[in-house]
Amino acid sequence: MPGLTRRYGRRTERLRSTLAAVGLALAGRAGARIARVFGLSVSRSTVLRLVESLPNPEVPAPRIVGVDEYATRKGRHYGTVLVDVESRRPVDLLPDREASSLAAWLAKRPGVEVVCRDRAPFYAEGATAGAPQAVQVADRWHLWHNLSEAAERCVADHRGCLRVLAPDPAQPAPEPEKFEDPSGSPWPRGHRFADRTRANHATVHELLTAGLSRRAIGRQLRMTSRTVKLFADAATSPNPITARPPSPRVVAGWILRRPETLPEIDHLRLKAVLVHCPELDALTTHVRSFAQMLTERQGKRLPQWLDAVRRDDLPSLHTLAAGIERDRDAVMAGLTLPWNSGVVEGHVNRITMLKRQMFGRAGFALLRKRVLLAS
Repeated sequence: MPGLTRRYGRRTERLRSTLAAVGLALAGRAGARIARVFGLSVSRSTVLRLVESLPNPEVPAPRIVGVDEYATRKGRHYGTVLVDVESRRPVDLLPDREASSLAAWLAKRPGVEVVCRDRAPFYAEGATAGAPQAVQVADRWHLWHNLSEAAERCVADHRGCLRVLAPDPAQPAPEPEKFEDPSGSPWPRGHRFADRTRANHATVHELLTAGLSRRAIGRQLRMTSRTVKLFADAATSPNPITARPPSPRVVAGWILRRPETLPEIDHLRLKAVLVHCPELDALTTHVRSFAQMLTERQGKRLPQWLDAVRRDDLPSLHTLAAGIERDRDAVMAGLTLPWNSGVVEGHVNRITMLKRQMFGRAGFALLRKRVLLAS
C-alpha cells in the first residue's frame, strides 16, 4: 500500500521516517538510544542505513554560492562544502578541495553569478575555470586576518622600539610601602592564593630547619625542585623583578583595535611606542585606513592603499600587498559587495560537529547525506 507499507518492509512508512529523522539529528549510536526511550528496539547500524536510503534533496541552482574547505582528517584530507549564500543552506559536498572538482561542479551550473571564497589559490583557479562569468568575492574576515598576521610580523621586526615601555634599570622604580610581618614571609597579605603561598613558605623553612634536604621536602610536599628552591631562597635573597616590554602580539592588538575601545593606559603606551618608531606609526596609519575601507566597503580606495604601503619600509606589509595584487579583483569585490563567506564558516563548524558525532562512521556518502538533509 503506497504511503503506508513497502514490499518486504518491517516498519510502516511513518515509523521509518521517524527513525530516519532521529538518525539525521543524532546519528547511529545516540539515535538508537533515543529510539529505545520511545519504545523502539533498533540498532545503530539500522538507523544509519535508514539515513543512507533517504533520497537526495532537490536543491535549486544557487545564484550566489559560497565555497570553503572542511577537514575529514585534519592536516591530511580535506573536502569542499558549497553553500547557497542567499538561502543559507548547503547545496553540495565534494570529496576533495581540488580546483578541477570545483570547476566541474560550477560548469554544470551556469546560473552562478557570485562565488564567495577565501584566498586559497585552488578555489580561485577552480572558480575562474568553471564559472568565468561569475564575480569572485574574497571574504572580508580572511582579509582582516591576513592583515593582522602581517601587522604582528611588522611589530616583531621593530621589537627594539618596544623597550621604551620598560623602565630604565639604572633608575629603579620607587619601592611600595612595606608592612612588617611577624612571620617573616616575603609575600604580602590580601592577594589571591597568598595565604596558601605563605603557608607553603613557612612549611618549607620548618622542614629545612629540621634538617631535611630540598629533594626530601619536594617529595613530602609534592612540589617540584624549582618550587622548593623558590620558597627556600625567598627568605634570604629577594628575587628582583624586572619589567619587560609588551610582546609584539600585544602591541599589534593595540594597533588592530578601534582607538575608541582601547583602554586609556594602553592608548598612552601605544602613543609612546609610535612617537619613538616612525615605521610602527606608518603601520598604524595603514591598518586603520584598511579597517575603514573594509567596514565602510570602500573598495575603490584599494589601489591608493597599496601604493601608500609600497612607499614605506614595511616588508611584511609589502608581502601582503603583493598577495592582494595577485587577487586584486576578488579583493576589491570583497571590499565593495555585501556578500561574504560567514555562513559558509558556520556550516564548516557544523560539519565538524556531525563528523565527531558519528565516531568514525562519517564516510563521505553518509556525511554528505546528513549535511544536506539535516540543515
